[in-house]
Amino acid sequence: METAMFAGRERELEELDKLYKTKTYQMVIVYGRRRIGKSTLIAQFAGDKRSVFFTAAEIDSKRNLESFSRVIMKLKGVQGASFLGWEQAFDEIAALAKKPLILVIDEYPYLAQAERGISSILQHYCDKAFKKIPLMIILCGSSMSFMENQVLGYQSPIYGRRTAQMKIEPFSYRDSAAFVPRYSIAEKALVHGITGGIPKYLELFDDAVPLKQNIVKLFLSTSGFLYEEPSNLLKQELREPIKYNLIIEAVAKGASRLNEISTRTGLETAQRQIILHPLFPWA
Repeated sequence: METAMFAGRERELEELDKLYKTKTYQMVIVYGRRRIGKSTLIAQFAGDKRSVFFTAAEIDSKRNLESFSRVIMKLKGVQGASFLGWEQAFDEIAALAKKPLILVIDEYPYLAQAERGISSILQHYCDKAFKKIPLMIILCGSSMSFMENQVLGYQSPIYGRRTAQMKIEPFSYRDSAAFVPRYSIAEKALVHGITGGIPKYLELFDDAVPLKQNIVKLFLSTSGFLYEEPSNLLKQELREPIKYNLIIEAVAKGASRLNEISTRTGLETAQRQIILHPLFPWA
């Protein structure tokens, strides 16, 4: 399964390795939708290298700092108290990066929401302490809007500090097919279409059983992993998922024109145009 998982990620791994081998300051922004395999890709790359791999959580800044501190102390091979602030933690990172070091901050949007000033702090260190040392920083996130606007966008404090960015895309048909080698060509195409080439979804398929059985188990059973996945994704990415659910339900029931969708959802004209435009730009 590991071979299949990275069947379509050789290029990304190669690019990351090239950047690492420069032994100079690097900041790589890795982003893409949830379940796309970003964290697994980075873990594969950093696994045999000297690294600090921190995954932020939806908790307050203090507890995120405590977790970050533990990861740093683990690399040092010691136990210690939490750093007093993010600046102190980054000072320690700078000291550790006298030798090549990878600093991964996964789920960066969670950290930025908990610690509003973290991007400004990071900007300061990128311009000063990190600039001339062999430190490779990888900021990773699943919130597409946040990563594109608050990290890559011009208004971001760390705008211009990145040296590379990677938008991780779904697998192609060929790469998806590697997850279900025992299926026929037609069945492999169906699996690719059903999953959209998302690695996490592809991993769930068992090609030792009929395709229909997998679909029933994963999508149609109320306990199936993918049964509530659409609504969960909407809740994570949108401020008002109820309105988008109404639109999806209307379309699923046959509404294809703007007026039909509007009538079935009951959304006002202004709301309808704001919500529908990203989904149906031709409307």
